[in-house]
Amino acid sequence: MSTPSKLNLKRVADQINVILTQIFRQYVAQGSPTKLGGLRFLDVESSKTFAFEKTGLSEDGQGNLLLLSAPYASIDQDKEPQQITDKKVVEAEIIERVKGEVLQILSHGPYGKEIQHLIVRPSKDAGKSDRFFIEVGYYLPTSQWLQDEQVIAYAQSHNLTDSREAVNRILEEHVLPMADEIMEFLIHNLRSVHAAEFAEK
Repeated sequence: MSTPSKLNLKRVADQINVILTQIFRQYVAQGSPTKLGGLRFLDVESSKTFAFEKTGLSEDGQGNLLLLSAPYASIDQDKEPQQITDKKVVEAEIIERVKGEVLQILSHGPYGKEIQHLIVRPSKDAGKSDRFFIEVGYYLPTSQWLQDEQVIAYAQSHNLTDSREAVNRILEEHVLPMADEIMEFLIHNLRSVHAAEFAEK
């Protein structure tokens, strides 16, 4: 399989970030932007903040990571360890348990097999120890999408003379539907009540 010559995945990530502003407008129209900046928006129904984070690079050096963040309320709040006095140990155990909960939910969602990154952090707000924020990364095989032959063939079939425009449109066609589908899933399945209901299915 041929690969693109000197594909700069950092530059690809920057272009994907620009592309994501298109889909961000759609979500802001349904809710509202937050004061935190970036591609963050407030979901009206849950009054919680979701975001398209800056696109990352995959560990294999062959692709990128589509990163999204969302709020999450722990399902098994009654199972926190009571006998351990070391706060750091308690927090680590809770976070690992929450990671398991979140992965169980996300594995049933769109592109569940493409998850390569998951960070869980507890809320710092007082009285919200059962509330978390997650950052999840989905693998994008951008090196495969942007092989020289793929870009040339796309440009020819769409009568494009600029290869950069071809690259941009290829990324748009792959990334926008994927990002939209995943964000819709996060919004509807990681709200506190819905998360518990989904996990029981």
